[in-house]
Amino acid sequence: MDDDHTHVREFFGPRATGWDTRFPDDGPAYAAAVADLGVSDGDAVLDAGCGTGRALPALRAAVGSRGTVLGADLTPEMLGAAVRAGRHHDARLLLADA
Repeated sequence: MDDDHTHVREFFGPRATGWDTRFPDDGPAYAAAVADLGVSDGDAVLDAGCGTGRALPALRAAVGSRGTVLGADLTPEMLGAAVRAGRHHDARLLLADA
């Protein structure tokens, strides 16, 4: 990653630990958004800019055990928060710029 991404990491990195507590009631919104995507069992999905991975459980449920879920984010701290929340069980996590 180059210096162009420094400002993104500087913004989201310190906020990663408390990110989920800022939006405690958005689980149903994620579930509805995933349902609107029309993904099916066995599909492959990418959550680009997954942050703490809040959509990953809904995506995993939609694609089932035969499907593939990839969560990509630019901020290591956000991916760390996803792991601490156990969302790495729902998807492969990738540190990347999408």
